[in-house]
Amino acid sequence: MNRLQRILGCFFGLVLVLCHASGIAQEAGTIARLSGKASITAADNTTRDAKANEGVNTGDVITTAAGAELLVRFKDNSTMIVRSDSKVKISQFRFEKKSTDTVNTSLVSGTLRAVSGQIAKAQPANVKYDAGAATIGIRGTDIEVSIVPEGAKDRAGIYNFVHSGETQMSLDTGEQTIVGKDLSGFAPKDLQPGEQRLQLLRDRPAFLTSGGFDALLQQLTAPRIPMIR
Repeated sequence: MNRLQRILGCFFGLVLVLCHASGIAQEAGTIARLSGKASITAADNTTRDAKANEGVNTGDVITTAAGAELLVRFKDNSTMIVRSDSKVKISQFRFEKKSTDTVNTSLVSGTLRAVSGQIAKAQPANVKYDAGAATIGIRGTDIEVSIVPEGAKDRAGIYNFVHSGETQMSLDTGEQTIVGKDLSGFAPKDLQPGEQRLQLLRDRPAFLTSGGFDALLQQLTAPRIPMIR
């Protein structure tokens, strides 16, 4: 190897190190469907209109307008619906089929529905959903997470409804509970005298309203049954 080749090798190695250190976003998935208006704000604070078949990356914040809905298909075959008037950040997504594979999704406002994929199957402890003071861990799940503001049909607070599977809902104060199928974990915004910070509700929350993409989400995540010939 001559001197020029060594210099070029060192240069490109340095570029790779700097790129890794700067946290260049990894593509996490693709917008499978979009209804209405939505935008994506990247980690560098640039904002663009969301479009169907467009990639979404780690660090992206997805914001839907009132009446809009967006369906993301992630690389590990998990799916997520961002409901109307909501904001969701893809905080972390790493899928290399290793023990370090990670998903961390942050609900800033509104509601999301998510069905877990390959990362949750192999590394369930590495899949988390954050919503305000709550963190939700999953165990092979179809869930909805919502931050309900004052004035809504439901009482204001953080909700975690489980369509199937179960979750562990934890608060930053240390309280935690297991939420099973057809139940809701609930952390009220304002506590009443003697009330627990973290509760388990058996009544179906009013915010649970199916949108246009729920049937597609079920279709995308349903296990394939081999045809008998």
